[in-house]
Amino acid sequence: MAAEIGHDKVDPLDESSGPSSPGAENTKPEKNTTTEHDAGYSQDGPALPKGQNGANAAHGSDGDDNDDDDDDTDEDALPRTKSKKPGLLSRLAAKLELDVPTLITMFRGSLPPVIGVAMYQAAPVTEYFNTLGYLVPIISVIALAMLPRGKFLMNMVLNVLCVCFGSAISMLALWSAVQARIHTTPPGAPLTRVPTYNASQSAVCGVWLFANIWFCNVVRAKLPAFNIPVIIYSILVNISATFGPFMTTTAAAEAFIKQLTTTMLVALALAAGVNLFVFPISSRLVAFKEFGAALGLLRKTVALQRAYLISIESDDMFSMATRTGTGATAWPEHKPKLTKEAKAAKALEEAGAQLRELSGKLQGDIPFAKRDVAWGKLDANDISDLFTLVRNTYIPVLGMTTIIDIFKRVSERRGWNVDDDAPDELVAQKDHEKHVWNEVMRQMHEPFAILSEAIDQGLEHAGLLLELLPRPKKDKSPKAVDVEARGEEIKPGEPGFARVIDDKIEAFNFKRGELLKTWVEHGGLPTDGDEDGVEMPGYANSAERKEREQVQLYILLFMENLMQTSGEAVQELVAFADAKVEDGTMGKKRLIMPGFRRLRKWFLAILSNQDASTEQAPDLMETANNVAHFSDGYTHKRDPEHLPPATRWEHFGNGLRKISAFFGSEESAFGIRAACATMTVGIIAFLEPTQVFFMEQRLVWAMIIIAIGMTMTSGQSVFGFLCRIGGTVIAMVCSLVIWYIVNEHVPGVIVFLWLAIFIDYYFFIKFPRFIPAVMITIVTQVLIVGYELQVLRIGQAAAEATGQRWYPTYLLGPYRLACVAGGSAVAFFWTIFPSPLTDRTWLRRDLSATLYLLANYFSVINSTLQSTLDDTAGDPDVPNSPANQLLKIRRKIFGKVMMLMPSMSQHSAWQKWEPTIGGKYPREAYDEIILRSTRIMGYLTLMSYTLAHRPRPVQVPGDDDASENETKTPEIASTPEATLENDDRVWINALAQVLVTLNPAHHTILSTLTLLSNALLSGQSLPPFLPLPRPYEMTRRLMKLNQDPDAGSDSDLDEAPIKLVNSRTLLSESASASTRDLLAKSAADRPVGDILDPRNMEQPGYAEFAVMQVCTTLVSDDLAALVKAVSGLVGVVDFSFHVDHQKGGKDVVVGGGGEGLGGSASASSSETTLGGEAKRFTSRASMAERRGRREKERAARWGKGKGKID
Repeated sequence: MAAEIGHDKVDPLDESSGPSSPGAENTKPEKNTTTEHDAGYSQDGPALPKGQNGANAAHGSDGDDNDDDDDDTDEDALPRTKSKKPGLLSRLAAKLELDVPTLITMFRGSLPPVIGVAMYQAAPVTEYFNTLGYLVPIISVIALAMLPRGKFLMNMVLNVLCVCFGSAISMLALWSAVQARIHTTPPGAPLTRVPTYNASQSAVCGVWLFANIWFCNVVRAKLPAFNIPVIIYSILVNISATFGPFMTTTAAAEAFIKQLTTTMLVALALAAGVNLFVFPISSRLVAFKEFGAALGLLRKTVALQRAYLISIESDDMFSMATRTGTGATAWPEHKPKLTKEAKAAKALEEAGAQLRELSGKLQGDIPFAKRDVAWGKLDANDISDLFTLVRNTYIPVLGMTTIIDIFKRVSERRGWNVDDDAPDELVAQKDHEKHVWNEVMRQMHEPFAILSEAIDQGLEHAGLLLELLPRPKKDKSPKAVDVEARGEEIKPGEPGFARVIDDKIEAFNFKRGELLKTWVEHGGLPTDGDEDGVEMPGYANSAERKEREQVQLYILLFMENLMQTSGEAVQELVAFADAKVEDGTMGKKRLIMPGFRRLRKWFLAILSNQDASTEQAPDLMETANNVAHFSDGYTHKRDPEHLPPATRWEHFGNGLRKISAFFGSEESAFGIRAACATMTVGIIAFLEPTQVFFMEQRLVWAMIIIAIGMTMTSGQSVFGFLCRIGGTVIAMVCSLVIWYIVNEHVPGVIVFLWLAIFIDYYFFIKFPRFIPAVMITIVTQVLIVGYELQVLRIGQAAAEATGQRWYPTYLLGPYRLACVAGGSAVAFFWTIFPSPLTDRTWLRRDLSATLYLLANYFSVINSTLQSTLDDTAGDPDVPNSPANQLLKIRRKIFGKVMMLMPSMSQHSAWQKWEPTIGGKYPREAYDEIILRSTRIMGYLTLMSYTLAHRPRPVQVPGDDDASENETKTPEIASTPEATLENDDRVWINALAQVLVTLNPAHHTILSTLTLLSNALLSGQSLPPFLPLPRPYEMTRRLMKLNQDPDAGSDSDLDEAPIKLVNSRTLLSESASASTRDLLAKSAADRPVGDILDPRNMEQPGYAEFAVMQVCTTLVSDDLAALVKAVSGLVGVVDFSFHVDHQKGGKDVVVGGGGEGLGGSASASSSETTLGGEAKRFTSRASMAERRGRREKERAARWGKGKGKID
């Protein structure tokens, strides 16, 4: 249950809507409205910190750290009003985060069980349900009536199916048990009032119980959507199987199953009625409120981005506190005072993290919103388009936040994060680059102010038109109603405001060229007639200086490109909003129903169990009339022990192997564990000496606790065990208070029971980590109080007629505590016995799957880039074209990784509860891998977005009458979506021809990610040398190619050449001699040296190439950290050693230690005797250091210059 609710956690948005006007913060609607979009609550969104949705205007407030720069703010012009001090209740509600959405959710959750308890007091209900009436409120709690409508209806359909199927299976089990009694009872046996014990009947019930529990838990483990339905199914099967030995006739069995089924269905009906009619909340509403929160966070992020850029106009962006690999801040012993830049960077990073979290939540809620039935305006296709547009907006906005990371890595890579005693040459280099960036950021101030204002107002305009943000209150002051003073000003949300946004974006594009001019003036690349450029101190090597200047240009173009794409994405969003208003979509509501195709996809999604890799996605590629041949990445995962079946007999054999694989799977093993745990308690009901004891003490509830508490991993089991015990203790105390505080009066008991459940749901909502404890608390309270109310209604004699002994409340509470504790202990035992599946193991698998998905994602991006350069991708809107297939697979992988990220975080949190036996768990290393994987995913997403971005044509301001040919497009994305004329592809074609002679870094990144994934999954050690690309390796090769066209070969670029071959064909990937000759022959017409010339920056594709270079470098840096972390976990295959000669005549052997085989290395040398001496093997600091040490030793033995050392 915890896993299910953890994925669909219920937590209303604290800030239910974005700001109503620029600069507004913490804006909330005054009251709930009836419109679907404006209701001030969200059932499923994450709790957002205050002010998250209220973004400061880009031109008005940049945060507290920028108050000194806002000299243009006229504080005297602002009206001053006395703010009334909030009362005690208001302060308490604010501290507890008790707002209207939270109270509504608490009320919706607490209502079904109270209705179930209250309705049992009616005579007709009591007569029908008899002793099973207490099940109604319990099942209504498990049905989770507070979920949004889409998720609840999905659970409801599955719950009803499981109840009906379980009733049929239970009837079959009881019929077979009755037949066993009939066939084993001697003829003429005397009839007794109480059924006699029958071993055959009990054995049949036990077998059916074991098989049912095994099967339903296999389904539960294999299909997570069946988590809650399987719990209800288990309760039904447990009750029917344990009552089965007392059934003497088929008619009695039928009546019992009918009564039990009706009880379950009535409970589900109660939950459905509350969900659909009491403060109904649709999944669409959840998505819309999350859209509104996303718009608010985007506005806030852009404002903070501007504050950060302002801060580095004068501060040192290379000297701020650096962060360790796990994300913690590495401070000195005495914390220095944070600089203005450090404060702005910290705020920006926090806003970016909040936006990423919300985007992941939105990714999971969109499918439910599209399937929901509603009376609204936007249909499923509109929601899908809106999500795409919002995603296209937040990707470049989040990409701009990477400038902080870029400056940090530049500082670390060049050794600029040092103390004041650094060499003068290093200080001079740092000061010069700092000066360049200070000047560039000053020049960027005005363009980004224009852009940030356009983005802020554009997001507000779109949110107002689509009713994602509340309309601002009309200002009734005399100044506001003065039409003449207002003039022709158009505000967001008014017709024609899109043109205002377009004008501001065009103004930004017009001013972008000044940034490059400033960069050239303060140390940029040489221009015409200036071969050496501006003199830079500290650079003795001209090639090094040019490389660093080229990197500066890349970073500058990187920021410019992201700014431009952010503005264009907002323009697309504004155009979408205007179009929905113009076509009447937002004018009136209508009934929105999901189509048959969408329902079919939903049904298949529930029943599918696709592996966390792109190969298990046949629905993407299994279509007819393919226009291209696709590689292995598009097909099913291969079996290394079997070739693909070719005959019918081989296909039949594959089907047989699937059966054996099913029974040998981890899911089947979990089902066996759950069945054994259930039978550990259930066996008491099937043995003659203990059968009566089982019924008297209601041990069936221990079996139900096992059904609720069984988890696949041990970390969740430990935490769940403690939570269930703690929750039961709290429930016992609360039940005693509820029962005796009103002196056992039924109306008072029902009221206080509702109040207790109402309070319990506060912790359910605000602390989702403790959902297991809260659920057990609610269920136990309902069980104790509901059973006592049942006894009061039907009488003690009727209650004990079924064999259950009656206890007063003060005894029933402790007995229920013992029952729950026993069931929890049994569930915990069978989770770790005979061999536990730990959360640490699961986390390692998730990380391996994530790295493998990242490798696939990078491969798809590389294929997209290659097909774009070759102009062979085609139109992505044409089905089955290569561009269309690549687009689908990119989206598929992105969705899978976004779903894996929360899973890794959950397992990382659960593993803390697992006992450590032996060595310590390397938590820091796993946290490092999670952090680096998340960063790599962000950079790859930015690369994918850059390739897929379709630019908007930009017209120079003032040229309204210009013809289409005069329209200027600064950059046209080098993508299959962008249709480029032949003249526009000159630079792209030149780059494509040059890359033929080079081996790009993409191959090494892909290979390394795949190798790291397999090493984590299998635990096998890594090789001692891995192909890791150097930062800006492609730029370095292109610059060298500029000096010598034949220098593109690997033999000239690498001291230790390797042959890069295709793993399928074994053919070399390097360029042939004929290709290089052809390239050299065409050098006169198209000089190779002009590829990286800054004068080409206006060429289509140059800016995108810069973005790809920056992102690839960031990926390479994180990849190096991944290699270090993974090698620390699995080891390195290395048996090398060297001898350190120390004083005192002792020689210490230092070596790799044979980490690959887990053993120790031994060696002998003519220069040293190892017998009797201590052998010490240590790992080197890095592979480069190890290689250099070997070369020095060999040079010392054989003399320098005798031969090349391999």
